[in-house]
Amino acid sequence: MKILVLSEHDDCCGPMAAAFLADYSPKIEVVSAGRHPAKGLPLLLIAVMRECLIDLQGYVPRDVATMDLNDFDAVYECPDLPCPIEVQACRELRDRVKNESFLFYRRLLSSVS
Repeated sequence: MKILVLSEHDDCCGPMAAAFLADYSPKIEVVSAGRHPAKGLPLLLIAVMRECLIDLQGYVPRDVATMDLNDFDAVYECPDLPCPIEVQACRELRDRVKNESFLFYRRLLSSVS
């Protein structure tokens, strides 16, 4: 199964959600992309994801316009929230994205069962 995580800039919630979804099952391929991709990820985001043992160092935001949406079995529309500039707020956002992506994953599993 191939999932597209779609956000506006692919620089905060999208890459986080994609990383968590990919972590839930080795049977799914997850790609994150944005409508107007940023140049890179905030360093704080990389640091708080590393706390979950997820390495986003070197991740380059992608443009959804370069992709064929027919290649994907499901699309997860990720909320486009700005990445906080304080550590605790970034951790809270990470945890929210983790929970919401897990709920999406469970709904997806129940729809294919």
